[in-house]
Amino acid sequence: MTRARAADMPPSDPSNSANLVQRLFVQHAAHVRGFVVALMPDRTLVDDVVQETFLTITAKAGAYDPSRDFVAWACGIARNKVREAGRRAARQWRPLSDDVLDALAASQPANDGADERLGMLADCIGRLGAQSKRVVELRYQQAHKPEEIARRLEWGVDSVYVALSRARAALRQCIERKMAADGGRA
Repeated sequence: MTRARAADMPPSDPSNSANLVQRLFVQHAAHVRGFVVALMPDRTLVDDVVQETFLTITAKAGAYDPSRDFVAWACGIARNKVREAGRRAARQWRPLSDDVLDALAASQPANDGADERLGMLADCIGRLGAQSKRVVELRYQQAHKPEEIARRLEWGVDSVYVALSRARAALRQCIERKMAADGGRA
């Protein structure tokens, strides 16, 4: 298994660490999401935890050492976000013990077709309607919170949440169709 390091990324603006970690996150988002799914009993919170992980990774970009494995670093942050979600939702579910979370974070997830699925995702995003594409771009590429998106689009916050949910569902269905057409190899 190869490790995800900054040296593996195509050159960009090397002085922009936020850009670097965002590109690495996008490249390895399936790994991070899979890690979060494995830790969270409440699947309805997975997308929120992945989003919070992305925002934290962006905020802590300067702390990332490009010689270290990015996926392990990102999963460590995701583990902490799972713990935070567990504390907020303590009445509804309990996260795994800290020892189990630490052990899972130390393991390296395998690259199981994530690059191919990311290509499918890019194509599916391109097929979204203009409004959906704009909401997805604001949320996931520009990392704006739903409240900020609502302000920018002059929408209600609930409308943003609905639009994001519908866009994610459309993207999921599009990727599933592409995977089925591809024989499930991705």
